[in-house]
Amino acid sequence: MDYHVAATVDEALGLLAGRDGSRAVAGGTDLAVVLADNLVSVSRLVDVAGIPGLRGVRRTADGLAIGACTTIAEIASRTDLPACLAQGARAIGSPQIRNLATLGGNICNASPCGDTLAPLVALEASFVLQSRKGRRTVPAAEFFTGPKKTVLAAGELLVEVLVASRFLSGASAFRFLGKRNGQAISQVNAAVWLSVEKGVIGEARAAVGSVAPVPLRLRRAEAVLAGKAVRGLDVQPVLAAVDAEIAPISDVRATVDYRRQVTASLFADALAEALGR
Repeated sequence: MDYHVAATVDEALGLLAGRDGSRAVAGGTDLAVVLADNLVSVSRLVDVAGIPGLRGVRRTADGLAIGACTTIAEIASRTDLPACLAQGARAIGSPQIRNLATLGGNICNASPCGDTLAPLVALEASFVLQSRKGRRTVPAAEFFTGPKKTVLAAGELLVEVLVASRFLSGASAFRFLGKRNGQAISQVNAAVWLSVEKGVIGEARAAVGSVAPVPLRLRRAEAVLAGKAVRGLDVQPVLAAVDAEIAPISDVRATVDYRRQVTASLFADALAEALGR
């Protein structure tokens, strides 16, 4: 296996397109595990972690652009990001893993339990993908096609994550449940974003992870919440909508019944925090 350190995006794209089986790597906290277990075959690794243009958070005319190689630790520590995204980042791994892992890596690993994925779907984030043919932008909800599967094509690189300015206001929250606090892998996670004016919910966005093949946007629950008064809000119809939308499975981390039971509780907790309760 060849290993190359790219200095620029153009160099990385040339290396990725130059051989079948090429793969980009940044922190490598997920990829190193599957490589060690011989679960994937890679002929060339292209290290993109040191490319300056792929790191950091910058303001744009439309909101925020987050470089794909921005570390999870930085996402977790920032106060200018929606709370649900920072909280999701803080739920990932250990401090050592967060210092090495990247937002782009968590996204492209495409695990349904990834703790930044539900927040990004709830925030209607967009992913900027680049290849030697040019750029395209894909909504977060359309990027994931199945467990560990995405629309990312051969020779393509995730370069930026875009969050629209309207999602920088409002209120949001994230909750997850794992078997231990340190390096926990989420059995279920939930993210909620709300805009509230004069005590009434104007817009609601919500997503959950690890209860469907992909991070799942909860459109029915959003519709139930929209237009409701915060004071005296009856959450039971909202939770019923959540339960109707999810499609959990049993695996080594949790059973179907357990996931159904805790999803409603986690969602209710995230909603309560976003509402300031």
